[in-house]
Amino acid sequence: MKREFLKVGWVAAVLACGAVSAQEQTAAPEAGKKPGKEAKPPKSETPGREAVITATRIEFDNKEGVILFDENVLVDDERFVMRSDRLLVFMEGTNDVQQIMAVGRVSITNQNRSASCEKAVYTKKDGQIVMTGNARLMRQGDEGGEVAGNRITFWLDDERMEVSPGRVVLPPGTFKKADTKLIP
Repeated sequence: MKREFLKVGWVAAVLACGAVSAQEQTAAPEAGKKPGKEAKPPKSETPGREAVITATRIEFDNKEGVILFDENVLVDDERFVMRSDRLLVFMEGTNDVQQIMAVGRVSITNQNRSASCEKAVYTKKDGQIVMTGNARLMRQGDEGGEVAGNRITFWLDDERMEVSPGRVVLPPGTFKKADTKLIP
């Protein structure tokens, strides 16, 4: 089957934890600032290459404000790669993403982190991602480890996470760093 593709920077910004709409990215400088002296956005929000979303089938429902990417979904962004069976993007207006839902064999990877679950929902209003169905977050390297549970909720703006019921695997030697004289 021929795979269709769609290039959308705003979807990638939200998926990559930027949570910034295209309108916010191109907002005018604040009043009172001198021309040419606009503050540069933080590097995490600085646009790089465009993201590309591919799927076997893509449907647009402008009346309902939903974009459906169905079968073999691949989001290729410079900061991460995400795969799922289905991806739904819920819009308000033409360019304001409200919620993104990835369903079925969801996996997200970057250089040293990976996540997997059966369903992941990002809600812009709350700035949270909820992963359900055999949810796992893993980190490689010296600070590696794993968090797993039926439901993992994390907030992008707070370095906070809830896992229920959960399991945490710490990297080898985690407790060896403590002063062993305190342990009989």
